[in-house]
Amino acid sequence: MHEIERTVSHSQCGPDGRMKLYAAADMMMDCCQFQECGERALRDYFLAHDLAVFLVSIQYDVLRMPRLNETVRTRVVIYDCQSIYGFRRITIKDADGRLCMIANGVGAFFNFRERRAVRLPAEEIRTLVIDPAEDEMECLPRRIPLPDGPSTALEAVRVGASRLDVNRHLTSTEYLAIAQDRLPEDVVFDRVRIEYKMQAKLGDLLVPRLHRLPSGAAVVRMENEDGALHAVLEFSKRNAAPG
Repeated sequence: MHEIERTVSHSQCGPDGRMKLYAAADMMMDCCQFQECGERALRDYFLAHDLAVFLVSIQYDVLRMPRLNETVRTRVVIYDCQSIYGFRRITIKDADGRLCMIANGVGAFFNFRERRAVRLPAEEIRTLVIDPAEDEMECLPRRIPLPDGPSTALEAVRVGASRLDVNRHLTSTEYLAIAQDRLPEDVVFDRVRIEYKMQAKLGDLLVPRLHRLPSGAAVVRMENEDGALHAVLEFSKRNAAPG
């Protein structure tokens, strides 16, 4: 478990005075990175064996976005580890402990040398601090079905150096920011799912393609110039019927 306390700043807020969604997602990812650094035995094992954890999917449920100058606490726990996957529950709560946002993240253990996902040995899993996910949420499947039918090409974007993270690929929350900026204004959502397919790197051209679903949800396929998928994002309402 790891927890951080921060005050919502001007740079994290939009014109409505509330925290931007991608800024809240960034805060959640920061908390996850701090938690990984705190798992010293696992960190040393990863360094010795050329391993890392790559985010393969995440679901964000928004109850309310915090306001400017609010104090919020972000908390992450590893609540399960199965096969090649580790599972995290991440929350943002206000000063009174009320839930603002909750996420379910799935990461895969990846071997750089062998260029493939790998299972952690049982003895290494036992070194992990696995806590119960005290805050419950409806966790949808990791995979997001690609809709049938036509799609609309949205404004493309070239990956510049300012969008890269320390691993030299597009920061995971940048997909969210790019897709959200291009959504039609009538797409209303309080749940976002992202399935990551292939890392985007410096100079890659991302071509978002929008599908509108009968339920009111929107799915954005983030492709490259050749049509290969980098990510799939789904924007929906938590209480909406599927489809």
